[in-house]
Amino acid sequence: MRVQHIGYRIRGFYRVAALGHLWDMTPKDAQQRLNILHFWDKHELAATMDAFGVSRRTLFRWRALLRAAGGNPAVLAAKSCTPKRARTSKIDPRLVAEIRRLRGLHPNLGKDKLRVLLAPWCAQHAIALPSSSTIGRIMARAPDKMRHAPARIDRLGRPKPLRRPTKTRKPKGLQAAPMTLWAADTIERVRDRLAAPSSPSLTPSRPSPLPWPCPAKAPATRPLLPKPSSRAWAPTLATR
Repeated sequence: MRVQHIGYRIRGFYRVAALGHLWDMTPKDAQQRLNILHFWDKHELAATMDAFGVSRRTLFRWRALLRAAGGNPAVLAAKSCTPKRARTSKIDPRLVAEIRRLRGLHPNLGKDKLRVLLAPWCAQHAIALPSSSTIGRIMARAPDKMRHAPARIDRLGRPKPLRRPTKTRKPKGLQAAPMTLWAADTIERVRDRLAAPSSPSLTPSRPSPLPWPCPAKAPATRPLLPKPSSRAWAPTLATR
């Protein structure tokens, strides 16, 4: 069984295939600029400038680049717009070292208090006193944030996320019917070395507290409270 390529004995097939592959690899912006140059070849310069909003200088520059590259449309791709000179910090390194030293003496001290401690040092070394915001940016720019206790890392060197317990709270904007949502709190009153805990509650429809006694977790040495009577007990309004 003989295996032959599709373009076997077809003159110029592989050259056209290479050009098609090159066209597929050409960026979209380069293809659009090449189409603009083709439009310029068919129409006048003024019509091209009005149709695509490209200046005369840019059109001639694109044509010169295309001719210098031998017709390779990839040369028309947009170049990087990153500035050649990036902005650098003009903060004195001595100031950064002093902030780090103060954060070591006073762990996790805030930026406002650090500014007060930096005032005499800056006056002594003839350095302009930075604002609180600048001090905060200096600490935030540091890799360790100039913290006394940096973030814990795992065995791979990645910082471990903080596990904070989720507190059960009433959802914000919850609309509840009257007498369906209760807010409870506990108050413990000590009299004659005896604790008498009570739980006053407030309802949306009744702002007055309704206290009633309830058992509390107490040590074994504390005397027990007397048991309530067996008859049904109904909550009454607290008297002031």
